[in-house]
Amino acid sequence: MKKIILLLFILFPVAVYAEVLPDVPVKSITRGADKVKYAGSVSAGVAVMFPYVNTSHGVIFPGCNIYVGGSAEYLYAGRSFINVAADGRWFYPANGKVQGYVGLEAGVASILPGVTFDSSEGVEEYSPGSADFFVRPGLGLVVNFQKVSLDIGVKCGFTPQVTYWKSGKEIWYPIPFFGVGLWF
Repeated sequence: MKKIILLLFILFPVAVYAEVLPDVPVKSITRGADKVKYAGSVSAGVAVMFPYVNTSHGVIFPGCNIYVGGSAEYLYAGRSFINVAADGRWFYPANGKVQGYVGLEAGVASILPGVTFDSSEGVEEYSPGSADFFVRPGLGLVVNFQKVSLDIGVKCGFTPQVTYWKSGKEIWYPIPFFGVGLWF
């Protein structure tokens, strides 16, 4: 988690630099739209130490800077996960080369079936797949350019697939995500 926070502090100057660039006709992620329009994003990053690739497609409502869509994600964490979710974000301020956002994803996380290898015993074993609910709030910022926007964000996922015991109770373990991507 400390590495993610450190990386955000390193990437923050990108946003500050974009704010002092000469004025260009970019007002927000909506790019001056006056009606509902398509928006999509592609991002890649790490969840704890494991790589993931995410894409989200939907519509953005320029009057209130709200994005609503669906997302699909591939995550490899020793086994393959496919996550499908509803995705929503609210961008603020309404205009600017740099905007922050608050988001929420909620959907189904599926562990794909496959063969696992236990190196301590040298045994290959078939593991069945499973699926569970997940929810992932997120924060980030976008740096708006002419045709695309750079997205830098962090999320914290919760699912019953990843739990730990504390004081005799089973608690959903928070999974930190850090990603960088493009909005188009």
